[in-house]
Amino acid sequence: MICINYVVTGQDVNDDMEMESTAYISYTLRLLYRFLFDNGFSKEKLNAKHLGLQVENHELVCYKNLMFTESFFIKIENYYIGDKIKIKSCFFNSKNECCAEVTKEVEWFDCVRKKVIPTPKKYFHNNPV
Repeated sequence: MICINYVVTGQDVNDDMEMESTAYISYTLRLLYRFLFDNGFSKEKLNAKHLGLQVENHELVCYKNLMFTESFFIKIENYYIGDKIKIKSCFFNSKNECCAEVTKEVEWFDCVRKKVIPTPKKYFHNNPV
């Protein structure tokens, strides 16, 4: 499964130097794009097919705050590509402790017709893990 290393930056933190919830969501979306890229669907390829992603619901559960300059990694724990993409990613600190989990729902967007569409079946299959 895909896993990416990062360091908490100044843009990610609040006044208490703890990573903000919006940063967790942003890193999860980056991980999703990396996952799609690794499976042959770069942003350029999606653009060429006039496909985009529209972020829907998300749920953040924070167990322990990640702090400014702290190293961490994100791992996709499970995913499902159906009419929507459902992804659960976990954030681990350098001690390999799970600090947070984000469950996110993303829909496919037809950039030409400007509307949400079901998963294009000719490009993607149902892939539960």
